[in-house]
Amino acid sequence: MELIKQRVHMNRCNSRENVQITLDADFNVPDIKPDARAIMQEKGEVVIEEIRVVDGRANIKGALYFTILYAGEDEMPVCDLTGNIPISETVALGCDSTREDEISVHSSIDDLRGELINSRKFGVKAIVNMEVVSESVYDGEGAIDIEGDESILKRKKSMDITRLILSKKDTLRVRDECKIPGTKDTIGRILYDDVSLLEVETRVGEDKLVLSGEASLFLIYLSNDETPQLNFHECIVPLSGEVNCGGCDETNVVQADVGIHSREIEVKEDEDGEDRVIDVEIVLDLDIKAFGEERLELLTDFYSTEKECRPVFETSYFENLIMKNKSKSRVNGKIPLDGANTPLQIWKVTGAVRVDGKRIVEDGVEVEGIIDINILYQSSDDAVPLAASSGILPFEQHIQIPDILPDSDIRMTAGIEQISGSLLGDNEADIKAVVVIDILAFNNIEEPIVADFKMEALDCDARAREPGLIGYVVQKGDELWDIAKEFYTTTDTIMEINKLESDLINAGDVLLVMKEAGCS
Repeated sequence: MELIKQRVHMNRCNSRENVQITLDADFNVPDIKPDARAIMQEKGEVVIEEIRVVDGRANIKGALYFTILYAGEDEMPVCDLTGNIPISETVALGCDSTREDEISVHSSIDDLRGELINSRKFGVKAIVNMEVVSESVYDGEGAIDIEGDESILKRKKSMDITRLILSKKDTLRVRDECKIPGTKDTIGRILYDDVSLLEVETRVGEDKLVLSGEASLFLIYLSNDETPQLNFHECIVPLSGEVNCGGCDETNVVQADVGIHSREIEVKEDEDGEDRVIDVEIVLDLDIKAFGEERLELLTDFYSTEKECRPVFETSYFENLIMKNKSKSRVNGKIPLDGANTPLQIWKVTGAVRVDGKRIVEDGVEVEGIIDINILYQSSDDAVPLAASSGILPFEQHIQIPDILPDSDIRMTAGIEQISGSLLGDNEADIKAVVVIDILAFNNIEEPIVADFKMEALDCDARAREPGLIGYVVQKGDELWDIAKEFYTTTDTIMEINKLESDLINAGDVLLVMKEAGCS
């Protein structure tokens, strides 16, 4: 006889660890840049460059890349200082992770502050949070049939599971043009640029991932005039493209974490010969996982009326996707502005979502977090033409998930779809944002499966001493299958003798059980 087994490709989270690190470094202003009068804005991004697993520990290397926007001299009223602070951290994983495991690090900046030590030197301090996730791709295996002996009686169970179709990292290059409208000055010199993602949608097609969405391009520039004027421009860059995902189709569920890898910006002439066209190329990083649903027919038990046949069980683990949900919520609030600088106009509002907690409740999950808000605005001070203020807006979302369990695995990504701000007098700004949480919820299934079997000849002498017909009193928890297996008969035989219309029995019922031939 032979067991027929089926393997199911799955993704399992082994460990999720949170660490916080503090960074502190000083940086000199390059000789080609003007002296600094005041800091106007700080912005940073954590880039993880290398992850290695050794003896259950993740060795993480990367850097905090920062940009400080500062007030310079008259010829260059706004300038930026860029640099990076190296990160080298070792994180103990809460499992026996191996080199084959996939380690991902999700980073957020809790606090980033620049300090003007003197006109040629800045200090940069930051607190960085890192969530280190260890995942393994493994094959859940289960017996689905047994062949080679017609006397074998089989019991099977249908189970809905989710299998991992694809796990890959890739990049997508997007190129487009923006044009400065005629109501604004032409570009003489770009002083600062920034690209941020807005709404991004992904779906699976036949052997491909289709991406669409938008990015925001923000520029601060000097005009091309005899007396250059400080200007800004913001435009929307459409995003679209496809990534090869062999083996996927429209029925699959996808979760894609999308980020900006790099960007290149070039100023070109328009049809009138003026520098108003901005050619922008964005390279997107994609971390893609695609899942497919499958109904598995598992062999859960078997026996023979002619042989001593005993299945050998072991525990296998499966996942079942119960919900994919993209939840949106509006967040409004007021952020105080720096009283030392009277605001004239808001130039740019940015926000970063940080999820501080998620809690499984009876009908779903409660998500709590904050939006880190940064407001860049034009001030009335000619010496410091731009100023920035920051603050936080808390948010809560209740996401309904039918069939959720206390130990369900919740995987989520969070971001900003829209954000805007308006001045409320001289002291505060009114901020409106839309937070988007993309969530996958899995139920973990622990199932005893048939891994092997043992076969022996029946003890015919012992069988001969057994009565040919017995009366059996059904005990609590008994099933007709178990009774038939214990007495080497079949459920059909028991139902026929006892004139049962179904295999449902109750504790206290008395059944007549007749011994099958078994031994000659």
